[in-house]
Amino acid sequence: MRSARVGDGEIAVDLQPVARFVSDWNDARDICGLDAADIAIRTHRPVIASCGNNFVFAEVKSRAALAKATVRADMLAKHVPMARAVGIHLYVGVEEPGVNIQSRMFAPLFGVPEDPATGSANVVLIGLLAHHLPEADLSLSRTIGQGFDMGRPSILQASAEKTAGRVIATFIGGRCVPMLSGEIDLT
Repeated sequence: MRSARVGDGEIAVDLQPVARFVSDWNDARDICGLDAADIAIRTHRPVIASCGNNFVFAEVKSRAALAKATVRADMLAKHVPMARAVGIHLYVGVEEPGVNIQSRMFAPLFGVPEDPATGSANVVLIGLLAHHLPEADLSLSRTIGQGFDMGRPSILQASAEKTAGRVIATFIGGRCVPMLSGEIDLT
């Protein structure tokens, strides 16, 4: 993986996708306390994918299913131990003002019950979506909302370039609100 600052808040990442299907797609359901009917498999089955940090990616069928998801750390540890993935990233396509996708990322085994903005997961998500589209050549852009269900809404701009059937680059960027500031004296 190679990354470089491109511009105002945007980072370009070369995606070298590593994708492995989760052994049983019901694992994603169990990890997130969802019903079998809540997990979508039309784009892809739940999969572990990475451009540095491994995440389980699962599409859900509705915004309501995304909102009701609650990660079970015991089930995550059982089905996807820390050595396999950082956490689980759920998403759904939406038509909401200013947002095409809503997502949530849970990594309780790493001390992150839920993250309001996970660039390292969403940059993989846009590459995964581009990979699964039938066009051999495309530029895909999506606006991703994350953190809405935890009261810390974030908006990320994601895009992917696909050439000759291969995702060759992904981009992620956005703005943040400072949550704290301070100084560290190293003397």
